[in-house]
Amino acid sequence: MVYWIWLTTRKGLRRSTVRQLLEYFETAEDIYFAGDGEYRLAGVGEAERQALAQKDLEEAREILRRCGEADIHVASCRDAQYPNRLRNIPDPPVLLYYTGVLPPVDDAPLVAVVGSRRSSAYGLSCAKRLGFQIAMCGGIVVSGLALGGDAMAMVGAVSARKPVVGVLGCGVDVVYPRQNRHLYEDVRRVGCLISEYPPGTPPRKGHFPARNRILSGLSVGVVVVEAPAKSGALITASQALEQGRDLFAVPGNIGVPACAGSNRLLKEGAYLVESGWDVMQMYQALYPGRVTEYREGQRLEASPGELRTYGRAPEAAPQLVAEPPPEGPEPAEKPASADKKSVDNPAPGGYIDVQAVLDTVSPDERAILLQLETPRHVDQLAEACAMTAGRVLASLTLLEIKQYITRLPGNRYQLRRRDSK
Repeated sequence: MVYWIWLTTRKGLRRSTVRQLLEYFETAEDIYFAGDGEYRLAGVGEAERQALAQKDLEEAREILRRCGEADIHVASCRDAQYPNRLRNIPDPPVLLYYTGVLPPVDDAPLVAVVGSRRSSAYGLSCAKRLGFQIAMCGGIVVSGLALGGDAMAMVGAVSARKPVVGVLGCGVDVVYPRQNRHLYEDVRRVGCLISEYPPGTPPRKGHFPARNRILSGLSVGVVVVEAPAKSGALITASQALEQGRDLFAVPGNIGVPACAGSNRLLKEGAYLVESGWDVMQMYQALYPGRVTEYREGQRLEASPGELRTYGRAPEAAPQLVAEPPPEGPEPAEKPASADKKSVDNPAPGGYIDVQAVLDTVSPDERAILLQLETPRHVDQLAEACAMTAGRVLASLTLLEIKQYITRLPGNRYQLRRRDSK
């Protein structure tokens, strides 16, 4: 592991160059023992070759020692415990540092919930309620733990006592912002904290956009609770679309700047969200038995103390409020119409003949078509076809245009039916 840490701590070495080196060489150890001529053959520029010429391992060994003392685990992109879902994004982190228990990312519906650092009381309450509901429906909430909507979503998820994942723009042993200390401890207790930065790394401005790609990369979908026209939440939303993730947004008040970005996402096609089940029902078919509807008997609102800690303090904020029972007797179940004929819902025809269209598509499209005997998720297609998510998405778009496939809820795809219009 010391060679992996050495590679990722070379100052002046771009992430794209590290990926380039890993494609050319077998392992990080091979990169370490290579010489200038081999780096040149790998296409590395002079300035970055100078960074690679620094072979001192003392810093890497010190980082590894600190990880051992602080119970921080390290996983490289070649390790078995590294999530495949994250490995398939265009720019996966080479190393992951994490503390706590890493959930089964590839076998669970992780959902990122993000919002503005300057969320309103409405946005904060929505974030907390959605975090709680998504967790109760079987989802694993992912958050950046920033002030505002991110932190409140995590507060809601932690209160459900379900696994959670916090993704940081600093070392996992660095609490930022400081008022989130108790939340950090809660997250580590029930889930885990993840970062691509070594322990002790302070938060820096450029770390947070990079962190956002991990937020969406770990997730099957991203929920934007409240975001102005320019915000980090919208950066995460943009990266989610590039990675083939589903995008959801909570409707906000018209004409309010804090909601302008999230409302625009709805106009551009994001799924409208009013509850956690609106999100999780998209993944019921993909994760049978794990995703179930949760009917809560109370509205989980942000308390005044939480609003002061994680966001703005409004004049008054509701706390946990019991839902009033419905008035009057329950309506009788409506009997099925005796006039309904089977012709009302004719049996669908068969799917297109894959073999008949294979000669009309590219090699990537052919590989994907051959995987669609049953509906498949983008991540499943990327893994089965040994492609990046970007390549898979590009081919899926072309196959949709050619009317060979159909997109299903939950970012799954299937062959198009012959009788589809």
